[in-house]
Amino acid sequence: MTITDHKEADPRYRYFPELRGGEFTSMASVPMASQPSGLAGVLNVHTRSRRIFTERDVALLTAIGSLFAGAVHQARLHRRLAAREHALEQFAERVIAAQEAERRRLAGDIHDGISQRLISLSYHLDAAADALHEAPEFTAEQLVLARQMIDLTLNEARAAISGLRPPVLDDLGLADGLASLARSIGGVQVTVEADECALPEHVEIALYRIAQEALQNVVKHAGAAAASVILRCDPGLVSLRVTDDGAGFSPDAAGGFGLSGMAERAELVGGHLDVRSGRGRGTTIEAQIPVTPPR
Repeated sequence: MTITDHKEADPRYRYFPELRGGEFTSMASVPMASQPSGLAGVLNVHTRSRRIFTERDVALLTAIGSLFAGAVHQARLHRRLAAREHALEQFAERVIAAQEAERRRLAGDIHDGISQRLISLSYHLDAAADALHEAPEFTAEQLVLARQMIDLTLNEARAAISGLRPPVLDDLGLADGLASLARSIGGVQVTVEADECALPEHVEIALYRIAQEALQNVVKHAGAAAASVILRCDPGLVSLRVTDDGAGFSPDAAGGFGLSGMAERAELVGGHLDVRSGRGRGTTIEAQIPVTPPR
């Protein structure tokens, strides 16, 4: 668009006081566009004295506008890339922190449980071996104690393995695993509606752990009579919702309810956690995680 004079009478012209258009006579307006950025803006050129803009002028200004558009596009890409790199750095820090916390927890479980049981087992077996011929009754007693140590150690090992991946997921899958989890909750009537979902293993674990923590909160804090667990699988998205009819809580008092851990589990698999609650209105915890359909 070019205007030689009398801009104010041209319907295409818009007056902006900040641009001081009244100080200029002629103007040319060309798009700032390039590939692949598309339209990035409009380049306006004004002259104080009257000027007739030629086709060559317009072509030159259009080329300059294209260069500006490319520069704007590059600046936007750089800003997005910097933001994405920052987000990835924060995500990596959270992943590492979560891994280290899990390793410390597992190491503590092994040291305090399995290792101590095995040491006690070795003492009982040594005592039984020393008294095998001279004190048969004492030997039998030590073997009974050794058997008890073996049973306890196996239970400790199963608990440690369950901390890494719940065995119920291997045995039943996520939908039936949630039903089994609901049946294990005492004092609260828990109903389950779960779609059969073909999900990546890490997503299954995250959803199961979120449901487990949420139901534990229902038992420990909510004072609820009933709760529900709903698992829905839609194309590209899986959602898990745990709702109770308990006392609820205010957002300011939510720090001790393990919500940050549930939110972190959801974020680590690319999703997010939404918490809705209020005093006397119960609580709803919903995790939504984008998923890629299996091939």
